[in-house]
Amino acid sequence: MMMMMMMMIFGIFHTSTAFSPPLTPLSLLTSNSSRRKSTATSSLQMVFDLPASSLLDNIEQEQKSQRSSSAVGTQQIIDSILDECTRFSARKPIMVQFDPEAKSIWRHWRGTVVAETWKSAAKHAIWAVAIYTLFRKYPQIQIWLQGFERVWGELLAVTTFTLTFFVNEAYTCWRKCLDTCYIVQGRLNDLSMALAGYARRVEPSPTMDPSSADTTSSYTEPSKKVLIIIARYIRLFNILSYASFTRSHRPLLTPQGMRRMVKRGLLTEKERTLLTTSKVSATSRHNVILMWLFRTAIDARKAGHFEGGFGFEQNILLRVEEVRAEANYMECILRGRMPFGYAHIVQVLVDVVSGLYPVMAFSSGLSFQIGVLGAIFLTMTYQGLFDLSKRFLDPFHNESFWSGFDPIRVDTLIAETNSGSLRWMYGLEDMPIPLKIIEEGGSNLDLFVLPDEGISVEEVAQMEAMEEAEKASSSLGGIFSEQIVGVGPRTSIIVEGDTVEDEQQTYQEEFEETQAIMSAPPGSVFVPGIDDVDEEGCTTGSDDDEDDCEPKPNEGEDFGEMAYDQYLETLNEEYEVTMRKYEVDAFIKDTLG
Repeated sequence: MMMMMMMMIFGIFHTSTAFSPPLTPLSLLTSNSSRRKSTATSSLQMVFDLPASSLLDNIEQEQKSQRSSSAVGTQQIIDSILDECTRFSARKPIMVQFDPEAKSIWRHWRGTVVAETWKSAAKHAIWAVAIYTLFRKYPQIQIWLQGFERVWGELLAVTTFTLTFFVNEAYTCWRKCLDTCYIVQGRLNDLSMALAGYARRVEPSPTMDPSSADTTSSYTEPSKKVLIIIARYIRLFNILSYASFTRSHRPLLTPQGMRRMVKRGLLTEKERTLLTTSKVSATSRHNVILMWLFRTAIDARKAGHFEGGFGFEQNILLRVEEVRAEANYMECILRGRMPFGYAHIVQVLVDVVSGLYPVMAFSSGLSFQIGVLGAIFLTMTYQGLFDLSKRFLDPFHNESFWSGFDPIRVDTLIAETNSGSLRWMYGLEDMPIPLKIIEEGGSNLDLFVLPDEGISVEEVAQMEAMEEAEKASSSLGGIFSEQIVGVGPRTSIIVEGDTVEDEQQTYQEEFEETQAIMSAPPGSVFVPGIDDVDEEGCTTGSDDDEDDCEPKPNEGEDFGEMAYDQYLETLNEEYEVTMRKYEVDAFIKDTLG
């Protein structure tokens, strides 16, 4: 009886779904079908092969190993998403950058309409061969179709007109999504800038030298803490916003994702509890964060950490309302991107024109080669334009009908907003003209009054000559005073007493910084090579296909799409294993208890 009970227990457990060995984060996101189902084996044979005394131990070990694999699966996917969400410099630009030269454009394959439509073009070429064969076998068909090229020409004109407008409308939808993303980012920056300007400050001692770099006003400790908290709320609002309307970051809204955000320092446990127990839906939790941010600013002003009167509250209210309006407008754009009837009629027109082209070509006497090549070219152009328009209607690659090579990169938008959440606070961390100097006026304020047109080159040369003359007449040796030394085309600040190696190192660092600044893309919010050095020591920010710092998905697959699909697959497997474990535990308890 005992042996039969053990056989039943082990048979129930053994037939459950098994996991693959634990995956690394990179292999987890780059393998699309890495999970393996357990093969059908005889649990009866395995029971007789094992001693009866070790059956329960084996069950417990299997449960522990499956529980460990379950913890690795979804957690690694969420951690991979959070690794990108916590960056302050983007790995890649918002979209693929390209060289406008024709030779460079022709060399590209991924992301082009040719790469998206070559399979469809091949099918239409085969269809053209079949039509040609049919016309050769039954020549009388050509007589029946006399004048068909006129009908097809009229249909082509209607299709061209309709498709052109459809592409334009689809691009407008894509542009609205991108503009809205940057409008929200800009309003959040406005909010951070206003709060940094209103934050209460500590004035320097009146006895300090007003020309010294240390004579600055700075934030009070409480006001700086409030600014840091508000900056975290801005980053959290942004992350949860994109998680609500993109599939790539949707796992963050799940219970596992919210708990992991607490572990990773994006949320406190109290905030997580309030978010998950609120009456707001899971996809609208970013609105709760926005209200927390708003109220924190108001309460900080009441507590005296922010300066300003009623205009302060009106300004903050206006910024918060603008953020709310634009963020919710994004959801409206994605839900109402295009009426189905419009997309349907364009799809019908494109398919009919492409399918009837071989009939028109061979009925009008075109050669076999021209007919097949024309079918390929027409498919790539018309079907390519229609596929391109559908890509415009899916700017974040929330659907899997295309490869997702060049969507709007959400990780880049999040990294830019993360950087902006602290940029304005750091920008005003030290104020060169303290309040005391402005109140006193006089000679201390004159130090900051410079000529409107600057200083001419001749005047600068005279000033430098006077300084050189004064230092040449000075015989004070061993004093570390700054002197300006011109070497060839460069001018650098060298401190007396520095070694040649120190001077060389300083010049080398300045040269590399200059190169990085000059090479930064126009409009970039950070300087690649300076502001984007990872903890691992890799420099990011380029848009090359080979980037050692970024997980490389499979050819033609998108990082976010793979994370979303892999998360769902892993979640289902974890659920099956966990429920089977509960069944085994309940069976053991009922039988042995």
